[in-house]
Amino acid sequence: MKPKYVVIGLVISFILIRVFHFSADPYHYQLFALFLAYTACVYLGAALSDSRINILLLETVVSLIIFACAYLGMVYSPFWVALGYLLHGAWDLVHHPKLVSTKIVKAFPPLCVVVDFTVAIFIFYYFL
Repeated sequence: MKPKYVVIGLVISFILIRVFHFSADPYHYQLFALFLAYTACVYLGAALSDSRINILLLETVVSLIIFACAYLGMVYSPFWVALGYLLHGAWDLVHHPKLVSTKIVKAFPPLCVVVDFTVAIFIFYYFL
């Protein structure tokens, strides 16, 4: 993983945390949930441009799981949102060395790993 992706990911994370957490009280963790639901669609969107049905099905299943974490987080507990970010970060990791061959921008998985794990740690620390 290139250091510049780590730095960019940390900057994005801190911006998200600053904007969502410090400007939207009392529902700020729900903004994290909505952003998680949005990120669940990124790989699915990339898979839609691919003609391989197995990749599309795999990305759809994972997107639904992460989207479900966002929903459960909004309805029940921030725990689900943090778990969703951890799952999405793990999913980013399997895209980085190309274990899953969805055609995406090369910089996206390593950058997103940093964002997802940083936000997950913040949610676990602050909300739970």
